[in-house]
Amino acid sequence: MVRRIAGALLALVFVAVALPEVASAQHGRVLVVGGTPAGVAAAVAAARRGADVVLVARGTTLGGVLTDAMMDQWDLNLGRDGAPIEAGLFREIYATLGDSFTPAAAADAFADLVEAEPRIQLITGARPIEVHVAGESERTVTSVTFLSTREHRMFTVAAMSVIDATDDGDVAALAGARYSVGRQDTGVDQRMQPVTLMFTLADVDWPAVVAGYNVRRFGAGGAYDRRAWGYAKLMAAYRSHSPEVLVPDLNFGHEDGGAVTVNAIDVLGVDGRFDAELARARALAEREAPDLVAFLRARLPGFAHARIGRFADALYVRETRHFDGLERLTATDVWTGRIPADTIGLSSYPMDLHPVVADERPAYAPVRHVYGIPFGSLVPVGFANLLLASPAISASHLASGSARVIPTTIEEGEAAGAAAALVEGRGLTFADFVRRSSARTALRDDLQAHGAIVAEAGPS
Repeated sequence: MVRRIAGALLALVFVAVALPEVASAQHGRVLVVGGTPAGVAAAVAAARRGADVVLVARGTTLGGVLTDAMMDQWDLNLGRDGAPIEAGLFREIYATLGDSFTPAAAADAFADLVEAEPRIQLITGARPIEVHVAGESERTVTSVTFLSTREHRMFTVAAMSVIDATDDGDVAALAGARYSVGRQDTGVDQRMQPVTLMFTLADVDWPAVVAGYNVRRFGAGGAYDRRAWGYAKLMAAYRSHSPEVLVPDLNFGHEDGGAVTVNAIDVLGVDGRFDAELARARALAEREAPDLVAFLRARLPGFAHARIGRFADALYVRETRHFDGLERLTATDVWTGRIPADTIGLSSYPMDLHPVVADERPAYAPVRHVYGIPFGSLVPVGFANLLLASPAISASHLASGSARVIPTTIEEGEAAGAAAALVEGRGLTFADFVRRSSARTALRDDLQAHGAIVAEAGPS
């Protein structure tokens, strides 16, 4: 586990009323903002390539929604043969955690990755409040000021490259980068996909859950040792307490200690950028949970004695901002399996768009197409040294239904960290990895040398 936090924080903070003091990493090379899986991947990738990194996380643990929101399973990207199409850092993390895991196991895994890299300086419990930018036509982020939520003090970190790995693109927004929100790009409105509050159940008879899945009764899905999903036919009969709440299907995770996690309650009409909106959504979901559990007790094998254990510390927010990048990932790119020249990782998760309004129907069938994540979608328009690695990359509302999944954001983080380490001393900019074939090749070769997969395997 990481133990350098307190010393690093004391070395960097200053009292809010004092004049701002700029703090930096040893050589001021890379700043990663966000303790998400993508943020950890970015920091580790840059450090392994010799860069000195400052990693600033808002929470006290690393892992983002895997730890805070209780998301305990992967949405895997698989090829046409059902084999994984992601390697690199994701494969390392997956080898440690497996298909499903507890929030504590995820936190330990990410902390161990960071602890193993002495070039990473970790600061936790801090959020960005101001971004300092120089230049006009091509702007440079010179430093970022943070507020320590525990110390109630501010500190500033300067770096040559900045990677925004916050799920909502907080740094890019503070820097003035252009973005849309939700489905704004469709021209309908600015609504976002619903948020979900996960919780645990105790006293579930899991063997009965596994033995009792009936496709004719419950619809497509299944139940195995570690997880169960589906139940859409059953949930069609469920009536929520509020019209703002949907429970279209069920996803369960079976933890080693016997607890069962529930991913089911979607709250509509929530703007995940604002704490007040999230608090309202939490209240609605906590009000709904007892009714849902009572419904399951009466109808699902293994749930007769189920009772609520605890709620996740944070809601799972699927969508907020979509930034304008040098390239934009579209639904057509996903559906047709486009693999652009600057691909930095492969994805294939279906366009899993949860309903924005109660009567919305899926826009695309739940099928997989292997496609490439373009590096240009990580580069906000008008910025020389800023990258994104999160659901907020440059992608349309529809395309983000696939690209938002955590394994894909880990690919983005690894590529961003590699690019940040490569630009210094080579006369390169992040835009060069999009526009110049030699730079694209250098980045893709580097990623492949570190185990990543950036192209489909040819016929054997």
